[in-house]
Amino acid sequence: MPVIRLFSPAPSPGAAALEKLSDDVTTLLGLDRGQCWLWWQRLEPGSFHRPEWNGSEGATAPVGLVVCKESYDRDRVGRLLRLLQERLAGLLRVPAEDIYLAVQRAPAGELLVRDEVWTPRTGDAGSGLGATATTETGAAGAAGAITDVVPVAYVHSDRREIVDDDWGPVASVIRLDADRFGTDAVLGLDSFSHLEVVFRFHRVPPHKVQEGARHPRNNPEWPSAGIFAQRGKNRPNRLGVSRCRLLRTDGLDLHVMGLDAVDGTPVLDIKPYLRQFGPREEVVQPDWVDDLMRDYY
Repeated sequence: MPVIRLFSPAPSPGAAALEKLSDDVTTLLGLDRGQCWLWWQRLEPGSFHRPEWNGSEGATAPVGLVVCKESYDRDRVGRLLRLLQERLAGLLRVPAEDIYLAVQRAPAGELLVRDEVWTPRTGDAGSGLGATATTETGAAGAAGAITDVVPVAYVHSDRREIVDDDWGPVASVIRLDADRFGTDAVLGLDSFSHLEVVFRFHRVPPHKVQEGARHPRNNPEWPSAGIFAQRGKNRPNRLGVSRCRLLRTDGLDLHVMGLDAVDGTPVLDIKPYLRQFGPREEVVQPDWVDDLMRDYY
């Protein structure tokens, strides 16, 4: 859980604004609401030296310190910093480039939260997909773990709330990692109409993962089904596979429609959809699936 301190000679923007900013952070990081602590510290005249603040009237850009677990990978921290910069600039009506933010990482064994000294565990929500898997004792390399999976892109969308239906009209941008890829990585992709996207259900906490059977969407009117006999998001490894319509490519931005992934979703792979990979035989499925999917798109 990140702890964020903001310093400024200006008054606080208010508790409601800071609560909203905290919620935006937990949404981005896939944490439960309330797992980001944030406070504003107003500095008294004569208690600081920052030339940009001297003699300023009205809004001033703050300086911030973010404390997070050392297991947060660079991309996750970078997205957190950009989110804070964007939200603070809009909230305070100050230039984004005037906001200064620094990160302090808390090493394993040096962070006490809720009466527990933090040690990385397998599936730690702060570890990121590219981090090394660890056991309860902190030993690296849980049996059979795959530790080299790193997101290739992230979803950008106005859809931030996790709801089950009405994905058809949702427009999104899948933005590829510009530090790893050039535009040649998507050469020819615009000649396809649809994409197949593999992504991570990053906002499902590990303790909510289902490994047995349950009623789909917890609806008792539908029969209980094993987690591998349904497409619920609370599944082992928290991986999603979806198909969506490709509207256009713009550099490393893929504009799509109907992708059932919320804003900030890490994308693990992107492939053009080929009709030859569709079923060659008649598709058979139980009746409850038709009910479940009636309003999905």
